[in-house]
Amino acid sequence: MKTVTRMLVVSVCMFLVSGCWDRREVNDMAIVIAMAMDKEPDGKYRLSIQVPLVSSLGAQSGGGGGTSGDKSYYVDSAVGRTIREANGLIQARMSREIYYSHHRMIVIGEELAKDGVSDVLDIVARFPENRLTAYIVMTKGKGIELLTAQPQFERFSGEAMRELVKMGGISVTLKDVAQMLSTPGLDAILPVLAAVDSHPKGKSKEIEAIGVGLFRHDKLVTISKPKELLGLRLFQRDFTPFSVVLPLTKHERLTITLSKGRANIKPVIRKGHIHFKIELNASAVVVENLSNLDLEEEKNIRMLQAKLVKQINDGVTHMMHTIQKKQSDFIGLGIALSRNYPREWQDRYRNKWNEELPKITYEIRTKVNVVNFGQTTKNITKGEDDHE
Repeated sequence: MKTVTRMLVVSVCMFLVSGCWDRREVNDMAIVIAMAMDKEPDGKYRLSIQVPLVSSLGAQSGGGGGTSGDKSYYVDSAVGRTIREANGLIQARMSREIYYSHHRMIVIGEELAKDGVSDVLDIVARFPENRLTAYIVMTKGKGIELLTAQPQFERFSGEAMRELVKMGGISVTLKDVAQMLSTPGLDAILPVLAAVDSHPKGKSKEIEAIGVGLFRHDKLVTISKPKELLGLRLFQRDFTPFSVVLPLTKHERLTITLSKGRANIKPVIRKGHIHFKIELNASAVVVENLSNLDLEEEKNIRMLQAKLVKQINDGVTHMMHTIQKKQSDFIGLGIALSRNYPREWQDRYRNKWNEELPKITYEIRTKVNVVNFGQTTKNITKGEDDHE
């Protein structure tokens, strides 16, 4: 009996150490860094992927369109009736298994964004190797153009896009956009990137943040330019400091960094009318003073804070006009309404909230505190008697 028991133990041990039956070798995989999805004129979908070429990582340039040579990355794409079908077509001509677990960027082309992103994001989320923490952006034109760009600071454009999104103050992951699309009272936003010529103009194509795409439900309605984003940035869940230029006269101006910011939205319903009280609080730091303004004087500080309040109010007012005109609630006014008036929201507003947006009214109250002027309170290059 003991002999039989020993034989069973040995057999089990041999089975456990016999190797991994489902192992994947690195040199058998095509590891995707970034992917792009576009809508073709005939209604089909184009899937594009960016894959590093490990054997050529010493090279300084990139390649695409089915070529490699001494390039450090490879871009390939295919068109299918669905994203999954396009993926199958790429795999059919690739000697390595396409592996998505390490991809960090998803790019949506403009035409696909206008047509609606729900269907393609559904198939992306169903990829068993997909990560919900991947950043998602959109671009004017074709998404594949971002994958074939050749930035100088990063080896792959996918990595350049990731770093830009992280620094830009408005970042959206696949998980974030899924929550936006499934939450009543909130519309989606996506950072907009573009491939632009380097300056001075050279052979490289750099990646640049050019605005934010605003959606109604799952369809793109407009793209806001960077200068129009002051209001939006104050409403982000995770505030990222940013700078504004504050003009004083025709030739004098200051650069101010908003180091902290917080927005509070309080809805009030009176006689069936919705009114929003928007309170904004910000801390500011003077980082550049191209004027004769002496910030030791209390009256100058008050004047500076008043001008900052006006600039912030103008930015938020412009943002609210966009919300009402485009009927896109990208800051979550509906969420604030549902929390404060759950019964009214459920019975009256939930199913037609975007149509209600042009009817709302609002008031904006802003408080700005200038907390730091730097090492000096006035421009050290200006003399006591300097005038404009």
